[in-house]
Amino acid sequence: MVTNLDGGILLWNHGAERIFGYSSEEIVGTSAERLFEPDDRNEGIPHKEMATASKDGCAGDFRWHVRKDGTAFWADGMMYPVRLDGADIGYMKILRDATAQKLREDEHARMAFVDALTGLPNRAEFDRRLVDMIGSAQRHGELLVLHLVDVDHFKEVNDSLGHPAGDALLVEVAHRMHGLLRTTDHLARLGGDEFAILQPGGHSLDDAIVVARKLLERLALPVDVAGSQAHVSVSIGISAYPTDAMQMEHLMRNADIALYQAKAAGRNQYKVYEARQKRRSV
Repeated sequence: MVTNLDGGILLWNHGAERIFGYSSEEIVGTSAERLFEPDDRNEGIPHKEMATASKDGCAGDFRWHVRKDGTAFWADGMMYPVRLDGADIGYMKILRDATAQKLREDEHARMAFVDALTGLPNRAEFDRRLVDMIGSAQRHGELLVLHLVDVDHFKEVNDSLGHPAGDALLVEVAHRMHGLLRTTDHLARLGGDEFAILQPGGHSLDDAIVVARKLLERLALPVDVAGSQAHVSVSIGISAYPTDAMQMEHLMRNADIALYQAKAAGRNQYKVYEARQKRRSV
């Protein structure tokens, strides 16, 4: 399409008609702003695009646009100034509908941070979220509690019932834990039979202990896998920011120490990190 210097549409070819759904008679003489999403219009994106094209000789147009029927599509295109005797007299935009490619790329990006078995956030996403939540806890003067959760004797389930049964058990464990948590809590699978829960917004460990007890109780119920009933339990290590650690790696280390103590004490229980535990574990 071609517009004047104010963004009024002057030329609209068959390709534009096919992509946007407007006929040439409907749209020539109107503003190209109508093709942008409301947020982009409010931010002045159409005018910024024209200004960039005038200044740099071209402007990228990689964003969502709106068709006549109100549906959105992802545009992959460029805008160029139209010049006569060295002066800009309008703009030409060339674009294509790249929605399918955009959705594939977004899905690939999303899957990079999702555990394929359980659908939970994976270790990479957990690390990103932990940094963000520590920052939020610092700004609001609140506790951020970390639970590290290990499935007890998981190898025995794999060995006796097979890996598909072990996978089914992990999916059920993830489902049960997710059902006990608040929407503000963050549950992730770190790998193998290890999970992590971030519990923000507290002012004491009381809420964390309530959650740990509920997890132990809920996960102790039998699980049907591979036509058999498996009895499962978990061990939980708890540490908190900022009372136990100020940095991510120290928070993780301290929760891991508490988890080790829970396993050493017989499993199927939780332990809260205490500084003296670190001395006993090294």
